Amino acid sequence: MYDAIIIGGGPAGLSAALNFGRGLKRTLIIDAEQPRNSVTEVSGGYLTQDGTSPDEFRSLAQKDVLNYEGVSLAHDRVTDINKSGEYFTVSTASDEFTGRQVLLAAGLREEAPDIKNFEQFYGTSVFYCPWCDGYELKDRRLAVMVDEDAIGHLVMLIANWSSDLLICTNGKNIISEENKEMFESKGFKYNENVISEMTGGDGRVESLVFDDGTIENVEGMIAKMSWDTQFDFLGTLNPKREESGKLEVSQFGETSVPGLFTAGETKTNFSGQLINAAADGADVAKFMMMQLIQEDF
Repeated sequence: MYDAIIIGGGPAGLSAALNFGRGLKRTLIIDAEQPRNSVTEVSGGYLTQDGTSPDEFRSLAQKDVLNYEGVSLAHDRVTDINKSGEYFTVSTASDEFTGRQVLLAAGLREEAPDIKNFEQFYGTSVFYCPWCDGYELKDRRLAVMVDEDAIGHLVMLIANWSSDLLICTNGKNIISEENKEMFESKGFKYNENVISEMTGGDGRVESLVFDDGTIENVEGMIAKMSWDTQFDFLGTLNPKREESGKLEVSQFGETSVPGLFTAGETKTNFSGQLINAAADGADVAKFMMMQLIQEDF
C-alpha cells in the first residue's frame, strides 16, 4: 500500500515525489518515459538548470528523489485507475498498485499543426513558448502562428525578441483591419493562407510554403499547438471537467474524485515552464500530505 501514487515523472511529478520522500510517505512514481519535451535540446529559465537538456534534468531529478528510501520508480504505462472505498487501484501495462492518494502529473497530450515536415523542426527552430525559447530566437525573422485568442497579445510578446515577424493564421480569416494597420505600421508581414509545408535542413527551418504558392523565408517559428488532458486511463473515474475540457480542481489541485489530485500542466491544462511545474508539484504534494497526516493523527 502506497501513501501516494504519482502518474508522470516530469518536473511536477518528481518535485512532488521529492517532497513526499522528505515527508516520510511511501510513494510510487509511474512514468512511461515519453516526456512531451523530449524534442527539446535545452530547457531555459530554471534557476541553476538553465541550458540543461530535458534528459539530463530528469536524470538529476530522479537521482535526488530516489535517495529517499520511501520513494520508488516504475517505468510503465498506466492503463486504468479505479477507486474502491478509500483506496485507489492503479493498473499498468504489466502490474497493479494500491494507494491512498493519486497525483496526476502526466503533463498534456499534444497535437501539432498539420504541416508537412513540421516534426523535422519542432524543438530546434520551431517552438511554442516564447518564455522558454524566445531568447534563442532573438533577432531572427520569425513566423508567429496565431488564432482568435492569441492574435491580440502573442504578436506583441514575440516582438520583444524580434522586430522581423511574419504573422500566420494558417487558413483563418481573423486579422481585423485594425490589426492589419498595426502590423503594417510595425513592418510586420502577414499571411492568412494555409501553411502546407516547411523546408530547411538539420532542424533549421528556412521557409514556409503556403497553399496559394507563396513562399516566405523564415529563421524560426512560434507555433500554435493543441493540448488536452483526455487521458484514456481516466475513463473509469471520469472526474468532472469545465466546459473548456480542463479538469475541475480545487485551489489545492484536488479533482471531483476525493484523493485524486493534479499538478503542473495537467492541472493548468496549458503548457508552462519546468520551474512552474516543479513549484506546483511541491505545493500540491504538501497539501496531499496534510490530508494524510490529519487522517493518521
